[in-house]
Amino acid sequence: MYYFNDNPVLALKWARFGFIGIIFIPIFAYHFINTFINSRQPKWVMPSLYILGSFFVSLSQSNYIYSGVNKYFWGYYPVAGHFYLIYLIMFVLLFTYGIFLLYKNWEKYKKEKNNLLAQQTAYVLVAFLGGTTSLVDFIVKYQIPMYPFGYFSALLFISFIAYAILQFRLMDIEIIIKKTAVYSILTAFITVVFLLVIFISNYLALNVSGNNSIWIGLAAALIIAFIINPLRNNVQKYVDRLFFRERYDYQNILRKYSRVLTKPISDLNRFSIITPYLIAKSLKLSGSSFMVHDRESRRYVIRGGIGEVKELIGFSMPEDSDLITEIFDKRSEINLEEIDYLLASSQNLTTERKNRLLSIKKQMVLIHAELIIPCISDSAYFNKPTLLSTINLGRKHSDAPYSGEDIEFLKTLASQVAINIEYAFIFEELKRNQEKLLHSEKLAAIGSTTAGVAHELKNPLTYLNTLSQILPEKWDDPKFRDMVSQTLPSEIQRMQLIVGGLLDYSKTQKFQPSPTDIKQVIEKTIAVMGYEMKKHSTVLKTTYNHSKTLNADPNRLLQVFMNLISNAIQAMPEGKSGEILIKTEDSPNGITIIVSDNGAGISQEKLLRIFDPFFTTKEQGNGIGLAITKKIIDEHKGSISVESKVNEGTKFTILLPS
Repeated sequence: MYYFNDNPVLALKWARFGFIGIIFIPIFAYHFINTFINSRQPKWVMPSLYILGSFFVSLSQSNYIYSGVNKYFWGYYPVAGHFYLIYLIMFVLLFTYGIFLLYKNWEKYKKEKNNLLAQQTAYVLVAFLGGTTSLVDFIVKYQIPMYPFGYFSALLFISFIAYAILQFRLMDIEIIIKKTAVYSILTAFITVVFLLVIFISNYLALNVSGNNSIWIGLAAALIIAFIINPLRNNVQKYVDRLFFRERYDYQNILRKYSRVLTKPISDLNRFSIITPYLIAKSLKLSGSSFMVHDRESRRYVIRGGIGEVKELIGFSMPEDSDLITEIFDKRSEINLEEIDYLLASSQNLTTERKNRLLSIKKQMVLIHAELIIPCISDSAYFNKPTLLSTINLGRKHSDAPYSGEDIEFLKTLASQVAINIEYAFIFEELKRNQEKLLHSEKLAAIGSTTAGVAHELKNPLTYLNTLSQILPEKWDDPKFRDMVSQTLPSEIQRMQLIVGGLLDYSKTQKFQPSPTDIKQVIEKTIAVMGYEMKKHSTVLKTTYNHSKTLNADPNRLLQVFMNLISNAIQAMPEGKSGEILIKTEDSPNGITIIVSDNGAGISQEKLLRIFDPFFTTKEQGNGIGLAITKKIIDEHKGSISVESKVNEGTKFTILLPS
């Protein structure tokens, strides 16, 4: 309008009017860049810039901004006023700093090998660099006679941004366009309703009272203000269902499932099954799997899967594979679509990089993964950042690509899931270590009792050896046959108890309850510990007053009584004849077993920690035995308590449900 206007006064008015839009170019640009790179600016920065922009708007119609116009061969063009230089400085500073932020983020994405974000940022960076050519127009305002071709930079900017939108899914523009259109119409509709209510209120007031009061309109506005937000929320939900149903549905499902996925679950196998099932169901995928790090084998194992991936459960890949290395190097998602794009533009890749991308693609195809979301822990437990697991997502049934909105939501979910995975991972590792500790404790106990078992077996074996030698000569003697028939079964039974008890004790198996007579378990324990008791001059007495049968694991209970009897023997002071009493009796819910001794006893302050792992009152003890004993009793859903007095003895009371 001011280029082709013959009137200099009108040309100046049009120039000043156009400047109102120009004022906000650097502010909008800086705001966009900070939003695009997710930069955390202090809260006061953007409001301050918009206030500054408003200040320039207030000056836009004065000589401070444009003092006049000059006539050039293309038409009139404004002349800069005194305050225009301040605006120009703001423009240069905001554009320069914004471009610097884009460049730093582009470098960061390149370093992280996040190629999609790097490409998006590169095109936005080039677009803004192209936009700096508009500075030519500012120079012309200082009466330098050159054509103001700076406005062509708008075409450059639009071209680069449009290409990034089409080629690199910049800003998920399809969703933005749809939502903008729908929500704009929605806002317009609500605004019309708002104005109609006020207009009708005033109209009715005028007809009824004859007075068109502003207070009636204000009251109507206040009432609408109270109901407008819940109304808008409800209408928006309806619009979401109507226009974005698929997205609305799966995000609602994911939000619901996120409560399940972030709830602590100690069983990693169960969690590995639940996670891909819920995600595949909510996103409507052809398949999904959950791959977990196994630190012992240094491999990543698929522990759960659904759909076309189900057959791959148990499949593993080494932690130094190209796919795992790429995931950890990027510390971000891996998208097969992005890999395909990079391979398609392979002229920009080194041979080594191209081969690595081909290997990554092959591994992703092998596990049917279109998108892989990593779950990385920075916990001090692992000493360094650790890739605990990956969520592998197959193709959507609709064959639609994963949008940035999908990926961001899944990454947020994965960061929440990582906490649960870490909990389950640590719990599983502790459980595995506890099993190893239990086995080590058993081996140590077997080692210490081997000599005793050998001694216990030596006597009956000597008897059997002697018997086998004289049997042919004495068999015709009736008295000899009577004596053999009386002693031989008891000796064999004694050997069976010792060997059976030792075999049961040495087994490493899962908790397997079965109908069990507690008397048999105790008798086996006494047989195995017989030599130790003789060696330390300890007498063991038993009283069986129970009639019930337990649903218990005899192998585990054998360890309980071996630990208690061993502790009782070691608690006897030097030179004192020790006595151990074991008594059983029926209780309302099961059987009560009391194991007591007349040893040195335990002080009250130590008694509080008696079941703590690695706490011991003995010089040579390791503090594992009683901790394991309590764990075994807990497995049986029973209870164990202890009473003790120094120099008087200790009593353990065990209650096991029948």
